[in-house]
Amino acid sequence: MTHVPTPWVLDVSVLDEVARGDAQLITFLQRCDSIGQSLVVPSLALAGVGTSMHHDTDAEDLLTGVANLEVVTVAPLKGVEQGFRLARVTSVTGLDPWDGHVAAVADASVCPILTVDAKKWQGPSKALEHPLHIIEITEDPE
Repeated sequence: MTHVPTPWVLDVSVLDEVARGDAQLITFLQRCDSIGQSLVVPSLALAGVGTSMHHDTDAEDLLTGVANLEVVTVAPLKGVEQGFRLARVTSVTGLDPWDGHVAAVADASVCPILTVDAKKWQGPSKALEHPLHIIEITEDPE
């Protein structure tokens, strides 16, 4: 029987670094693709990064490249139930809708959040009934 790894939910901080062209992070995500590590990109997290890009086509291309990796699933905000889940999560945690969608997807699917800023998730995680699982990406020592 083949072991399928638990998907990781990418947060806004990861997507923002991709949009800025962080080569190490992009290479890391490509490695995830090559080993079959499933990744989830919440659609509102993409929208959140998109609000600060000001029509930067290079950033859009980089984000599209990540979203098109074979192991990536873009999680839509679909239906009334998911809308209410997002509203509850943002209300309880104080997160904006972009990060709220990340938390809602991670909470519903019991998947860890991949981030470059674990501290950002400490308070929101405590506010939820079940704490979020966080994986922080740190720079490689050189």
